[in-house]
Amino acid sequence: MKKFNTFIASAITASALTFGSAQVLADDDAAELLQLKRTKFSVEQALEKVAKEYQGQILEVELDEKHNQLIYEVEVADLANEKVYEVYVNPTSGEVFLDETENLKLLGFNRFDEDKLAALRAMAENHFSLEDQLIKIKQDYPGIVKEAEFKQSKGVSYYKVKILTNEGRRQKVIVDALTGETIPVMDHD
Repeated sequence: MKKFNTFIASAITASALTFGSAQVLADDDAAELLQLKRTKFSVEQALEKVAKEYQGQILEVELDEKHNQLIYEVEVADLANEKVYEVYVNPTSGEVFLDETENLKLLGFNRFDEDKLAALRAMAENHFSLEDQLIKIKQDYPGIVKEAEFKQSKGVSYYKVKILTNEGRRQKVIVDALTGETIPVMDHD
C-alpha cells in the first residue's frame, strides 16, 4: 500500500509539473513576447501600412531581428509591375522602408512557376487580404502572429501562420489563400 501511495504521489507531482508548466515560455519566446508587448504596431497593422505603399499580394510576413531590434519583414509580389519587394516595418514607430526590389523576370524567366502566378492572380481577383484573415484568426487564437508564409502543396495555395498564443503555446494555422478557410495544425516541432 505504501508503494501504491508513493506511486500516486509521484504521478500527481509529475502531472502538476507537466500541466503547470504549460504556461511557461521558452527563453526566446518569453523575451520576444516582452519585446512585442512594448511595440505599438501589430503584424496586422504593419501589413496595412505596407499595403498602402506597395500594391500586390503579401507573400510572407515574419517577425525578425535586425541589429538587436525586432522588425517585421514583409515580402510583396507586385504582378502588374513584375516586381517583388522586401519591406521592413519598425514595430515601435510604424516606419516602413524598402530593403530590396527584385524583378519578377530575370533573363526572360519568371521567378515564380505558373501555378504560383495563377494562384497570386486568383487571390488578387478574389480580393484576398492576408491582413483581414489574420484578424479573423486572432479571434479564434488570441495571441501574437509571428509569421505568415505563402505556400503551395498538393495543388492548394495557402498561408502557414505561426502564432504565440496568450497562454504561451505555439499554434500553427493553415489559411486557404482562395477561400480564407482556416485549419489548425498540430505542432510537431
